[in-house]
Amino acid sequence: MAEGVYPNGLPHPPHSLRVRVAAELAILAVLTALFLYWAPRNTVLYVGMALIGFALIGFNAKETRDRIWGPPASPEFDRVRRCAVNMLILTVPPVIVFLIFGLVARHYKLWWLADEASPMFSLHFFIAVALYLPWAMLQQTLFQFYLLGRLRVLLPFAPPLMLSVINGFAYGLVHLPEIPVTAVTIIGGIFWSYSYHTDRYVVPIAVSHAVLGSTFYYWVYGRDLIAELVGKFAH
Repeated sequence: MAEGVYPNGLPHPPHSLRVRVAAELAILAVLTALFLYWAPRNTVLYVGMALIGFALIGFNAKETRDRIWGPPASPEFDRVRRCAVNMLILTVPPVIVFLIFGLVARHYKLWWLADEASPMFSLHFFIAVALYLPWAMLQQTLFQFYLLGRLRVLLPFAPPLMLSVINGFAYGLVHLPEIPVTAVTIIGGIFWSYSYHTDRYVVPIAVSHAVLGSTFYYWVYGRDLIAELVGKFAH
């Protein structure tokens, strides 16, 4: 029997669903750990695995919407506007910080940039932003619609912030062993998770993800993602 009701009126999941979700996530956690440990760092492989996961989620998307998330708690217009505004507030300040940091780092030739830092604004940068968006959509669907929803099933009485923190850490940890990337993705993941839990819209979150990811790699890290990708295909 359900033990309570969510704010949107959806009954808390029955014990059978919680057990099934717990087993599902346990298997997923083991497979993910093994994959991250044994699989080579290959962008094409990562995208392929993410697409497989996305396809599997699509098979039971209706159940996820109906039994796990239920109806949204507020009208669509309010949710779209709130999500867009919150993502704008989340995204613009870090981008400004990344911009200033990148300019200063290049001026003083800081150690990880030296003379090999990629240009801050180039054709490759704008291509990376455009390509990052569908990749961000894929990731955010996997972690928000799927994983955050499953955490909501396992912890039906947990406040949204607690679920968002757990989901944010899970999202960040898959970026190991790159510590700086892991740190910033944990922070971003917490905010993105809280936004999705509240508004249930993934597009503004994906735009925020794509912009922050591209500016972090190009401006702070000084890495040219497009050149790296082309180089991998060339070899």
